[in-house]
Amino acid sequence: MRFHIALIAMTLLLGPASAQEARPFVTQTECLKAAFDLSTSAEERNLAEETLDKVDELLAQMEAHCDANQLDDAMTVASDIRSLVQGQ
Repeated sequence: MRFHIALIAMTLLLGPASAQEARPFVTQTECLKAAFDLSTSAEERNLAEETLDKVDELLAQMEAHCDANQLDDAMTVASDIRSLVQGQ
């Protein structure tokens, strides 16, 4: 999980991550915190390697949307990640 190191560092700088919420992201910081939370949730669920790879791919997309301040798009990807993680 290559990009998790960046998310962990960002979270340490920004403070503790909030719970995964379905409300729209207001800031890039909230968006990145949600990505970190989703990453943590996926890792805790002991998912199949294939699923983890897909989650990693979606997390990279989500982070890119967060960085570009495309918060609605990031929210859509977050929903896809939640569905994938909860589906297993």
